[in-house]
Amino acid sequence: MIIEISKISPEGSRYTGEDPAEVFELEGNPDLCPTGPIRYDLFAAIVSGGVVVRGRVGAAFDLRCGRCAEFFSTFAEDSDFIRDYPLREGCQELDLTDDLREAVLLRLPVYPVCRGECRGLCPRCGRNLNDGPCGCPPEPPAATDAWKALDGLKI
Repeated sequence: MIIEISKISPEGSRYTGEDPAEVFELEGNPDLCPTGPIRYDLFAAIVSGGVVVRGRVGAAFDLRCGRCAEFFSTFAEDSDFIRDYPLREGCQELDLTDDLREAVLLRLPVYPVCRGECRGLCPRCGRNLNDGPCGCPPEPPAATDAWKALDGLKI
């Protein structure tokens, strides 16, 4: 997303549109895939020797759940996007692509989970427990609790 500084009106200008998903540079990432373009609705104004850009930016993604390893769809959006760019001598345009990409990627969950009640995978056989119980026998109780010995200690 490039803004030509000379085309910003004295009252400010609105920029609405989209850039292709390739701006995310996530090709080959097995756990995260943009499913559409990055969309923006921005307002830019020249203020005190700089350009202030504010608005909304977002994109749709398919993410791999950190519990069950299934993909799920989500929408990451920064509805409070705001940046201040200083005006430099001879600068004719502003490229917002990196800042828009960063704003959206920072809204993605660090540990994505498809839903709060996701049961994940069986740690022994790897079956998705959301599809039903696996055939593994129940875990045996812990042989001894190492801290129990301290319960009987009289000091």
